[in-house]
Amino acid sequence: MFLRDYQRDGVKFFYERYRERRGGLLGDDMGLTVQVIAFLSAIMAKTGFESDEDRRRNHVRNLQNSPEWIKTKSLPPANATWPTCLIIAPSSVVHNWERELQTWGYFEFGVYTAPPKERAHVLKDFKFGRLDIVLTSFDIALKDIDLLDDLKWSCIFVDEVHRAKNLASQISIALHRFECRCRFGLTGTAIQNSYDELHAILHWTDPSRLGMAKYWKKLISQPLRRGQSNTATDEEKAKAMLPTKTDIVVFCPLAATQLAAYKRILQKPEVRHLIEMNDPCECGSGNLTKNCCHPYKKENTLRYMTVLLQLSNHLGLILPSTWIFPHDNIPNRIQVEFGKDFCGKWKVLETLLHEIRQDRSNKVLIFTKSVQLLKIVQNYLETQPYKYRALSGETPQKDRMPLIDEFHSNPDIFVFLISTLAGGTGLNLTGANHVVIFDPHWNPAHDLQAMDRAYRIGQTRPVKVYRLLGAGALEELIYNCQVYKQQQMRIGYEASIQTRYFEGVKNDPQKRGELFGLKNIFRLDETKIATKSSIEEANQAQLDWAFANVDTKGMKKESNDLENLAGLDEFVMDDTIKATPTGAEDKDESRIAKILQTVGITYTHDNAEILKQNEIEVEKAKELLKKLKATGRRSGRASLLTDNESRSRASSRRSSGISSRKKRKTTTSGNTTQAASEPEEPKAQWPPVRKHHRPKPTPQQ
Repeated sequence: MFLRDYQRDGVKFFYERYRERRGGLLGDDMGLTVQVIAFLSAIMAKTGFESDEDRRRNHVRNLQNSPEWIKTKSLPPANATWPTCLIIAPSSVVHNWERELQTWGYFEFGVYTAPPKERAHVLKDFKFGRLDIVLTSFDIALKDIDLLDDLKWSCIFVDEVHRAKNLASQISIALHRFECRCRFGLTGTAIQNSYDELHAILHWTDPSRLGMAKYWKKLISQPLRRGQSNTATDEEKAKAMLPTKTDIVVFCPLAATQLAAYKRILQKPEVRHLIEMNDPCECGSGNLTKNCCHPYKKENTLRYMTVLLQLSNHLGLILPSTWIFPHDNIPNRIQVEFGKDFCGKWKVLETLLHEIRQDRSNKVLIFTKSVQLLKIVQNYLETQPYKYRALSGETPQKDRMPLIDEFHSNPDIFVFLISTLAGGTGLNLTGANHVVIFDPHWNPAHDLQAMDRAYRIGQTRPVKVYRLLGAGALEELIYNCQVYKQQQMRIGYEASIQTRYFEGVKNDPQKRGELFGLKNIFRLDETKIATKSSIEEANQAQLDWAFANVDTKGMKKESNDLENLAGLDEFVMDDTIKATPTGAEDKDESRIAKILQTVGITYTHDNAEILKQNEIEVEKAKELLKKLKATGRRSGRASLLTDNESRSRASSRRSSGISSRKKRKTTTSGNTTQAASEPEEPKAQWPPVRKHHRPKPTPQQ
């Protein structure tokens, strides 16, 4: 096994923390399992030969044959001779970990996921010192925490550690009970919804380092959130070795029947009361609606949000729902499932599958977060000539790896239909080179994890991802919130300066803008695609600033100015189709975009493009800092002295014979006079001396 440079960095990171008896968080999208295995092989002094396989059992057998055992009937701690490890992972990937451990080393490990009696045997083997590693799931770790928390673990690894992002959750409380302090978290999404989650995860890995959560919020979370309103690294080199990934967001108009049902829901009195909850009550009392005739009920918000999200995807998800449809016009379920007039995404899915299948080597992953919707798509695939396999939470664990192996090895299997929550993490599905996310999850981490099932180490072909969104509906709003959160992640991870597409600020009631609050949740945009408008307006504002502030002095007019500006209008105003594709991938994207237009798609964009660092914003930030620095110098010094202090100091200078005017010196070139450099202000002491560290004043002081 040869590790890439960035993977070696990960192994080195683990070892440095392990040597210091500390934990740490390793954030990466791929190759985490192999890095852990390499680290464990090193600290456990594995040789890579078969003699490693029964090393512990032979050692324990020799101990039990010794006079000491006969006398005391006791064995040394499990980690007395070689280190031990506990690995906790989602149940869906436990078997993947098992396979990787078998593939890349000779480890003596036990899988702690069976019924209680079988688990007891694994625990007994570990206590006797016969196991290097115990592998278990979150569910079992939570159930058996009383049995696991005080065992002799040398280190603990938690895969998908972002599940412990909430300090008050049961899994987080359980993980904090482990006595072992060498704790490592693995995740590709350390920030899912807020920067506070990063603190929660880091606090588990190394409790003594970050301090209290309230200071993290004040110094990290709040400034970064507020600031977001309107040379290659080793990791980048490793990613460059992978093929490209294109993440296309497809805005699908609602079908006519969907649209009519959506409007009926928004006109329901309960929904109107939610929208108007902060407006004066209609009774004329002067009180807010929520505090008067129509008290706010949170369950109504969640209920109608769920219905609107289901409706954004497929009408069949809300049947029979007589309260939505006129009593004499309730659609038949079979008619809805197989009809194209009840789902705006259906024609898009059909078109994509047909086009992708033109190359028989292509394979597709279709992700959906709804098991009910998965079954609807499954029923559709039964009527098509496409061979497929399906994996959901209902699929037994023992059947999952054989399904994955068959998908990879059988060239006739074209589609793998997967539940996002069951198969969106940990699985290696590099046999596929196209991914369709039928109903994006409100949390961007789930969709990013899902698409990275195909785009990971081992992939040899470019990967195309298609995210289907219900245009104008709640699903589009959720996507915009995803963009907002992904921008926060870029800011937090990379200090990237992002384009300010939105006015809204999360957790700020005064700045809900177009993203947050009930009025935005229960809004329908029929005439325009709000995302397209926000992007165009932001791009136009950037260009206006650039043209107004560009320094034209000394610039030479180039002969190909017009060529350089060709296509600028399309770039700013319409991302749908590239006018002049330059390579095979561009031609393929252009071809599919044109085909999508035939089924009513008027707008798509590449998600990665709108998350790139904005160089114009970088320049704006530099200019702003210059202005603040200049005004701060002037206003700061002016405010240091009061009038009385100023007069008294001037008087003091005069009495001591010191001129209040600064001395000037004349340069030898020309008539220029230059002020002598001002004396530097005293530097602040660092680290600062806290109040309780200062010596007590003497009586004279």
